[in-house]
Amino acid sequence: MSGDDSGILFCTSNCVKTPVDLLKIYLHESDRVYRDKLVEEQDIQAFDKLQTDTVKKFYEDMEEELQQTREMNLYCHFARGLGEPRYMAVESWSSLSKILLEVQDSYNEVNATLNLVLFEDAMAHICRINRILESPRGNVLLVGVGGSGKQSLTRLAAFISNLEVFQITLRKSYSLTDLKNDLASLYIKAGVKNIGTVFLMTDGQVADEKFLVLVNDLLASGEIPDLFPDDEVENIIGSVRPEVRSSGLMDTRENCWRFFIDRVRRQLKVALCFSPVGSKLRIRSRKFPALVNCMAIDWFHEWPQEALESVSLRFLQEVENIEPQVKESVSRFMAYVHTSVNQTSKEYLANERRYNYTTPKSFLEQIKLYRSLLGQRSKELTAKMERLENGLQKLSSTSAQVDDLKAKLAAQEVELKKKNEDADKLIQVVGIETEKVTKEKAVADEEERKVAAITVVVGGKQRDCEEDLAKAEPALQAVQDALNTLNKKNLTELKSFGSPVAAVTNVTAAVMVLTAPGGKVPKDRSWKAAKVMMAKVDTFLDSLINFNKENIPEACLKAIRPYLQDPEFQPDLVASKSYAAAGLCSWVLNIVKFYEVYCEVEPKRQALSKANAELGAAQEKLTAIKSKINHLNENLAKLTAKFEKATADKVKCQQEAESTARTISLANRLVGGLAAENVRWAEAIENFRRQERTLCGDVLLITTFISYLGYFTKRYRQHLLENCWRPYLSQLKVPIPVTADLDPLTMLTDDADIAAWQNEGLPADRMSTENATILTSCQRWPLIVDPQLQGIKWIKNKYGDHMQVIRIEQRGYLDAVERALAAGDVVLIENLGETLDPVLGPLLGRETIKKGRYIKIGDKECDYNPSFRLILHTKLANPHYQPELQAQCTLINFTVTRDGLEDQLLAAVVSMERPDLEQLKSNLTKEQNGFKITLKTLEDNLLSRLSSASGNFLGDMELVENLETTKRTAAEIEQKVKEAKVTEAKINEAREHYRPAAARASLMYFIMNDLNKIHPMYQFSLKAFGVVFQKAVLKAELDETLKQRVSNLIDSITFSVFQYTTRGLFECDKLTYMAQLVFQVLLMNNEINPKELDFLLRYPVQPGITSPVDFLSSHSWGGIKSLCSMEEFKHLDRDIQGSAKRWKKFVESECPEKEKLPQEWKSKTSLQRLCMMRTLRPDRMTYAVRDFVEEKLGSEYVMGRSLDFAASFEESSAATPMFFILSPGVDPLKDVEKHGKKMDYTFDNNNFHNVSLGQGQEVIAEQALDLAARKGHWVIMQ
Repeated sequence: MSGDDSGILFCTSNCVKTPVDLLKIYLHESDRVYRDKLVEEQDIQAFDKLQTDTVKKFYEDMEEELQQTREMNLYCHFARGLGEPRYMAVESWSSLSKILLEVQDSYNEVNATLNLVLFEDAMAHICRINRILESPRGNVLLVGVGGSGKQSLTRLAAFISNLEVFQITLRKSYSLTDLKNDLASLYIKAGVKNIGTVFLMTDGQVADEKFLVLVNDLLASGEIPDLFPDDEVENIIGSVRPEVRSSGLMDTRENCWRFFIDRVRRQLKVALCFSPVGSKLRIRSRKFPALVNCMAIDWFHEWPQEALESVSLRFLQEVENIEPQVKESVSRFMAYVHTSVNQTSKEYLANERRYNYTTPKSFLEQIKLYRSLLGQRSKELTAKMERLENGLQKLSSTSAQVDDLKAKLAAQEVELKKKNEDADKLIQVVGIETEKVTKEKAVADEEERKVAAITVVVGGKQRDCEEDLAKAEPALQAVQDALNTLNKKNLTELKSFGSPVAAVTNVTAAVMVLTAPGGKVPKDRSWKAAKVMMAKVDTFLDSLINFNKENIPEACLKAIRPYLQDPEFQPDLVASKSYAAAGLCSWVLNIVKFYEVYCEVEPKRQALSKANAELGAAQEKLTAIKSKINHLNENLAKLTAKFEKATADKVKCQQEAESTARTISLANRLVGGLAAENVRWAEAIENFRRQERTLCGDVLLITTFISYLGYFTKRYRQHLLENCWRPYLSQLKVPIPVTADLDPLTMLTDDADIAAWQNEGLPADRMSTENATILTSCQRWPLIVDPQLQGIKWIKNKYGDHMQVIRIEQRGYLDAVERALAAGDVVLIENLGETLDPVLGPLLGRETIKKGRYIKIGDKECDYNPSFRLILHTKLANPHYQPELQAQCTLINFTVTRDGLEDQLLAAVVSMERPDLEQLKSNLTKEQNGFKITLKTLEDNLLSRLSSASGNFLGDMELVENLETTKRTAAEIEQKVKEAKVTEAKINEAREHYRPAAARASLMYFIMNDLNKIHPMYQFSLKAFGVVFQKAVLKAELDETLKQRVSNLIDSITFSVFQYTTRGLFECDKLTYMAQLVFQVLLMNNEINPKELDFLLRYPVQPGITSPVDFLSSHSWGGIKSLCSMEEFKHLDRDIQGSAKRWKKFVESECPEKEKLPQEWKSKTSLQRLCMMRTLRPDRMTYAVRDFVEEKLGSEYVMGRSLDFAASFEESSAATPMFFILSPGVDPLKDVEKHGKKMDYTFDNNNFHNVSLGQGQEVIAEQALDLAARKGHWVIMQ
């Protein structure tokens, strides 16, 4: 009641003017206080009815006026806008939407962008949250699955009330102390600084349940123990003391602290966003009562159909690839898909006990994926069409250019002929000129030889002359020396002699003979005549110097000889008489001596001169000849250049002609080679155009396939796709164009991709291919449920060394994630439990910041590379992941399928029975997969080259060769595929003989795997089953007849798996397992009627039936009446009534299951007898079923047997421990010790260790295990 009153007190006189207004506000407040807390839809409807009935009862006169209230009755503090905070009724949804859109725009200007679609339900929640935040001590508990918008709407509501929003930032080691520090900061902000703040906390941020202890204290009293140290408390008190005094209170310590706490409770609002899934919310409500008592609850229910359509239509308005009239139909289909998956998930939980959630965030992710895929597929389709159209256009232009090329080739051949003729003429002229040059060169060579010979002769003569002249050189030098001794002084002295001695006069006389002009020897050679000769000393000296020593007349030589023969005519002797005379004496002697030598050399010099003249003439002749040759060479060079040009032109023309011919040949080869592709590509383009017309519908279907079907099993996938979604598409008023019978796989992948996956180890069944397709196509991070570890095996092979494999529990795993996030690597987090580290929340939600460049992990902003990919993996068989996590990830159920396992087991049994056959099959499969990949690669390369070829591509030899290689390879592959199909048929025929054994083994595994529905402890791994299967095959009795051998295999596999399974079952569950085993085997063999089995198991009873016989209860008779609806049991009720005594005897017998049925009913089948026994004597069904099992499978299946430890030991290994589950009073230790003794493992040998587990025994146990692992001992822990 106080909640109603406080809400009404928000109103002013402007709000409540009439009694109707008061009633409306009261009804609104009662909705907020009571209705918002209700969980179930039927409770809400009951409340609405109660409210309506009450109004009718007490306010009949106002009923008409209140009619509108039923459609919209909403009050808020911003009904007239943000500037007028008055609690008023909202006029209409449109006015409220306008206000909130303005609020959102204002919020986005100063905060991280919110992109909310404000449908009616969302606006109502904003009003509710804002109403609570505006209330004194208003704290709100928002309950709804993740992705409902709880946080975003709270932020907007807080913004309206001018409140700041604070959320803790989880990091690796965020603890209770960190939360205390954060709360202390909030207390200071709210209590000291008087700043209104909302403390927003989500499920994922409750890393430790102890966090809620602090929150509970905050809500209950505001007092959190030990939140502040003493000195900080004093600081707070000191800070608020002036305000306490100003408020009129005594500023005592207690008053100041109470003032601080009251303000905190007034200014600090708590908003908790919790999920209703599971028991956690109930447990928290009991453990922390303030969560319920001190908080207003606002329950976020599933989005209504109107909301789903409104949201999807809002986002679809921005998509260009959808016709406007179709967008509304697309939005309706999306909403229908979401609701149909919700309904199917409930059935999935009821039937399969698997939790699959769809949240509003899942719906938004579907829209996001649809927009992305539609844009991507549209671009891909356009690119494919353009590529093929380009190829066709190139082929068409190639055909058109061939005729032009032929005409061009004809012109080139004419031109080539002319150029050949011109070149031939030139070559003749060049030959003639070359011959001339050759002849002239021969003449020149001869002349050169002559010149060389003459040069040799001249050289010899020159050397002789030079040698002889060298002999005269001393005399010539002596003449010069003698002249050097003469000067004006000593000659004047000589001239002054009056009557010199004879030796002196002889010298002067000899000088006068030599110097006689014209060779006339003077007769007067006296001293007087000598004085006359020397009268002018200078002239005389010059005549001596310039004397023609090379031309002395013979008369002079003859006249002088007597003087020369005189013994005293020696310079040395004369020097004593006169120094000048001695010089003249020396001059005469040496002049004569020189001349004598000169006269000997002269003939040689003349011969030399003549030879030089001959040499000059020869050289002159040679020069003339060389000049002529040079002239001829110049002419020849010009002719040669002309010829070379003509030859080059001819070669160029010939090359162009050859190139044209090659181009024509290549073009013909290209056109001829692509003739088939021409047709195929044209068909493909037409097909692409059809796809373009249905693209929006096709992508819509594959989007729903990727977004919602991953976690469902095959049956549910088919149900949703075929029975729900396809029919709904045809029921829409404005139909969505979609390809009839579209297989989503054909749009998401192709044969080459599937072949590559299978080569990487992906099982070949349809479910596995669908799972791989979803994994490679989804935008949310895939989370694969993979209990048999087949999915992770394929993933590791697919990504290889390019992927980092980490585990949550390993040290430093977050550092590895951060490095991979920055590098753009693929990260596989394997072996997850049912919860993830909350620190990974932003990464799972792909909450990028700063324009998508960073993701915040804890308190650290990490670089985000768009190439980064995260794959999550769990080997839990049936995990229960919270809706928030399922909304962030794409769950993919990689649990092995019966068909897939059957194929794997067939391969295993054939590899053991016929290893040659299985190896051949394996090689053949890989080869065929390789063929598909090769063909696709070749065609892609061909189209790529054809589309990228620019300009004149007709001469692209590589392109044509690529085409021919493609055609040739395709032909070879086609032939090999044909051969492979024949071989495969033979192999499959041989392998199929063993299929019954594989089918039985697969059936046994799935029966065994379903036992966890009886008890969660019954968990069996596929790996362990594989070991049992192999041993069973090896144990099977050999037989030469294949049929009998297969029968033996089936018996051995069935019994071995039965033994292995029952060994781990409680006694009370063994009969259930046996019954399920025999029923499923008979069903697989088509030996029983499914309807009869369904009756036996479900036992539908017709209600309201009274038994007409005293020996059967009404319940039994109701079962009989229901059984009679089947043809095989028609009139059973009449027979029982008509032969009541016989039937009574049968029914009341001690062991009716051993007795024959009355009348013709004794001929019924065993299962039909069981059905009748189910109605007649349900108390004997245990025995009847046991007998049924014994009849169908054999007595060994129902025989009681004690645990055979030796058999169990054989199935264990060093890596596979044994686990005993004990009942009271049972001790397997004796059996273990007994078997150990046989194998020489005993306590006495110190190789058998027994450790009793308990407090403080961990170290001892670890030491024992370490020793046993190293030395091969046995360890038993109990």
